[in-house]
Amino acid sequence: MAAHTITIEQSAQAPRKVLFELLTDHQNLGRFFDGSYHLIRRGKPKPNGIGAVRRVSAGPFTFDEKIIDYKENEHLHYRIINGGPVVEHGGWIQVHSLNADTSNIQYRISFSPKIKGTGWLIKLILEKSIRKALANLAQHGESKWKC
Repeated sequence: MAAHTITIEQSAQAPRKVLFELLTDHQNLGRFFDGSYHLIRRGKPKPNGIGAVRRVSAGPFTFDEKIIDYKENEHLHYRIINGGPVVEHGGWIQVHSLNADTSNIQYRISFSPKIKGTGWLIKLILEKSIRKALANLAQHGESKWKC
């Protein structure tokens, strides 16, 4: 069972479709999240859907994340399947419409550290990084929507 959980919400003045497209563009997630992202296996029914595997290189770590649940413009669930400083890692991202022009992103991660006693530090780093990434993503989505 996972020992640590992070839950972050971010609102944006953009439709959920715009935000979901940004969140599921695996090749370009490095625009918002720290690290580089590469799609190494295409998913179904869309390349970024169920079964897609993205390789993430962040700092000294390289790990693979597999999309295990995906509903277009609604939610994405992934799991680390190889590498990284954590085990039992799952990430859930949901995008909800608050009205026609405003949406809310809910991002939740659960994990256990590979090395006992490091969970608090991993949580601190991940939470700071994800907050920054979602704020940047929301700003980008708002700019894209207003164009």
